[in-house]
Amino acid sequence: MLVAAVIVAAGIVGCIWAASAALGHPAWSIPYSDFAGPLQSSVHWDDTGTLIVASAVAFVGFLLILIALIPGRTRAIPLASGDDSLVIGAPRRSLRRSLGWLAEDVAGIDRAKVRTGRNSVKVRATTRLRDPAGLRESVQAVAEDRLARLDPLWPLRVKVRLRRREG
Repeated sequence: MLVAAVIVAAGIVGCIWAASAALGHPAWSIPYSDFAGPLQSSVHWDDTGTLIVASAVAFVGFLLILIALIPGRTRAIPLASGDDSLVIGAPRRSLRRSLGWLAEDVAGIDRAKVRTGRNSVKVRATTRLRDPAGLRESVQAVAEDRLARLDPLWPLRVKVRLRRREG
């Protein structure tokens, strides 16, 4: 964010100076011989190219600030608490692990993988049982019970996919 602000400031100052120099009345006199070096004989503040470069720098700075201000994906699922001024969160990774372990504790489930989305939790469970009747419902009930106890701020839909593995 700081880098973006510095780039925007430099671009705006450059635009102001270049525009005023292009109009024939430079805003302030900058001894650019100190920092221009070999460019001082070929590049001038009142050139159109200078104005374009300063505008591009300002645009990139504004773009970087905009990117910094846009919120990203939440790393935690917000949970309700007893206090309205306090919101706590469960990290998605921890929730995935917890629900995976719970699903694997269901009798007949050999392995479970959990993915969390914005509004859903997907459980992929594997079993070796020949007749997995009721197994999907058991896994779903366990996951929904844990989520109900955690009390997320918005409801999470649980989807369970059961695979039968030979062996």
